[in-house]
Amino acid sequence: MRSCAAPGGPAGALSVAEQQLRDYAHNPPGRLRRRLGEFYPVPDVGLPEASIQRWLLLLADHIKLSIEGGEAPRPSVLPETRWEWHARFPELGQLLGGWFSQDMADEFSDHAAAIRDYDGATDRSLVARLVGEIRELLALGLGEDEHALAVAELGMELDPPTQHSTGSWLASVADGLSGFRPEYA
Repeated sequence: MRSCAAPGGPAGALSVAEQQLRDYAHNPPGRLRRRLGEFYPVPDVGLPEASIQRWLLLLADHIKLSIEGGEAPRPSVLPETRWEWHARFPELGQLLGGWFSQDMADEFSDHAAAIRDYDGATDRSLVARLVGEIRELLALGLGEDEHALAVAELGMELDPPTQHSTGSWLASVADGLSGFRPEYA
């Protein structure tokens, strides 16, 4: 599949994905275009090309029906796969995967420094989205083991600071980022 970001949020991304599946099914890219990174290769599962083409078109049809019907998981439903976690909490995945990898110690003195860096380098609307996503995650009423699983699925490779559980750390991050910050001319 082609690698790109789609405007219009999740619905825009889904419509682009649907079109990409159809394009790929009707005109699979050659080795050169895959090697250049224009397309991701479809894994070889031992099926004939015609079967894979039908499968790709079936996926595209399902995506189209989902977009047209407005079907989406209920907010109370817990994500099950890594993809579902990232689809539901994209900005939280960006923060955790980008700032809290195993390399964090090479870049930041502690968790608070990483959060300050994120806050200073990120558009205010995305920070607000992150705060909302954290509050949405906490509203699911998960236990600590489930919070730890959630942040791991979203890309965090470290434990929270020693004085916090995963849930309390997330709450403190949301509280710290949600304060009003006037911009002076």
